[in-house]
Amino acid sequence: MGMRTLEGTGRLFDVWRIPDRFTKNPDIIHFPTGRLMLVFCDCDKHWPEQSSRITTLESADGGATWGNPRVVAEARIDRGEERWLTPRLSRLRGGRLVIVCDHDDYNYYHVDRPSGVWIWFSDDEGATWSEPRHTTIPGIEPDRVVELADGALITTTEVVPRDNWRLAVMASRSRDGGLTWDPPSVVAKDPGHDYNEGAVVVLSSGALACVMREENHNGYPSCVAFSYDLGRTWSGVRPLPFSGDRPYARELRDGRVLVTYRNQAGNRGTHAWAGDLADTAYQVAGVHYGDEVCLVGGALHIANRPRGVTRYLLQPPENLRSDFLLEARLRVDGPPGVPLATLHVSRVSFCVFVLRDAIWCDFRRRPASSANPGFHGSTTGPRVDAAHPVDMTEYHTVRVQATAGRMWVSVDGQEVIHGVVTREWPLEETWFGREPEGGGEVWFRHVNYHIRNEHEAEYVWHWDARRGRLPDQYQLDNMLEISANPPADPVAYSDGRHGEISSGVPDNGYSSWVELPDGSIYFVDYTNHGDPAPFGHLYGAVLTPDDFGPRRRGSGEDGS
Repeated sequence: MGMRTLEGTGRLFDVWRIPDRFTKNPDIIHFPTGRLMLVFCDCDKHWPEQSSRITTLESADGGATWGNPRVVAEARIDRGEERWLTPRLSRLRGGRLVIVCDHDDYNYYHVDRPSGVWIWFSDDEGATWSEPRHTTIPGIEPDRVVELADGALITTTEVVPRDNWRLAVMASRSRDGGLTWDPPSVVAKDPGHDYNEGAVVVLSSGALACVMREENHNGYPSCVAFSYDLGRTWSGVRPLPFSGDRPYARELRDGRVLVTYRNQAGNRGTHAWAGDLADTAYQVAGVHYGDEVCLVGGALHIANRPRGVTRYLLQPPENLRSDFLLEARLRVDGPPGVPLATLHVSRVSFCVFVLRDAIWCDFRRRPASSANPGFHGSTTGPRVDAAHPVDMTEYHTVRVQATAGRMWVSVDGQEVIHGVVTREWPLEETWFGREPEGGGEVWFRHVNYHIRNEHEAEYVWHWDARRGRLPDQYQLDNMLEISANPPADPVAYSDGRHGEISSGVPDNGYSSWVELPDGSIYFVDYTNHGDPAPFGHLYGAVLTPDDFGPRRRGSGEDGS
């Protein structure tokens, strides 16, 4: 059982590759004549160290071929010029084209810094462009410029405000075609989250939606906010059923909103979701590399596949003061002396490892060292702070719990291991699943998860294999993997050891698309898959609304 994918269908193709360059962050538009145009950034590597060029391409045959590259602006680091990052391209109702792009991230994050956003105009369909005009839009990473019903223009940026030092999304409006911009309105801001890369969607109802990246990742979802006064004020955020970087969102003609994004909850790659933004809920995500997963005999069976990874990601607690309960009825089988299954709760780094004959508890989830080796002498295995002998080849209910700072582990209702929350550890994924190094098998019958937070909403999730649905069933049913781009070593990547596989870290996912008159969806993105480091190229795909099934209500079902 796996997510639907375009890999192997023949529907993925290269769009543009420049030898020894990294081409990234494309944005595409469609002309009434059928011509397509896109803008992208042509760099020496993902984070330019020598040069970056805002470049346009054109296609006169529906995207089958691309050409006529034009450099709109170039920045050379050796000349003291600041790098260009993420250009966005729009076509206004009167035919005027608009490009917005941001300069160097580090200089312009803060609200007290000048704007990092520049703007260009073309009145001859991109044959020539105006000189760049420095805007007053605060922050960086602008959304494409969107034209509203009253003729105003709107875009979003990410900014660090003075009052909470976290990323916030702000929306800026222009009433004179982009020459000047009004002071921004706050779309999303709070002390615990980093909201950025907001994408404004004009809904057929007349409302606006802003789909946002949540920079903390590790199980936190993307979010959406709504505006009912053309972007002057916003509703506050609510969770979406996916976690994606640089979401690109527009409403399809059938009324659903299609969002494409760099996936951050589950397997890496560029994914897509379509549904009703107002009818969504948080969803559990699954990471699957190599393992075979199936429902059999009233249980979820994760088979033994060497170096396979299966993790089901849960919403993390807000902080160390959150009360939580993570309970699973499970059994395992495999070689003795090594962890086979895991229950891990982030923030307090409370990790329970299930072996065939014992339960180990690591209160700190830190790598082992030569002075404190993990299992089998591994320097990356768990630290064992406490252990409880039990025959886990038979089913038992294991509960990991914390209340008011006291932590404990119970087996079949009996408390067997105790601990205390003493500090907050860096945010990691909260998950249950199989340990890849163990080489064993795991059977889960049910999982219950409950967090009661200090400020954020309480969260409860129940799953039972007897219902015939996998923990990540919503993801499997409702999302599409456009391009996989797996890490070179999924085990190291899923453990956060990116530095060990730097040459094989996936890089993709600043996508864009247009719905064409025939109902097809022409999609573009960048990827480093198949390119020698540190280079990448643009690729494309053709989607249809049917890839996401018929339009239906109820996209917010929790999959339990």
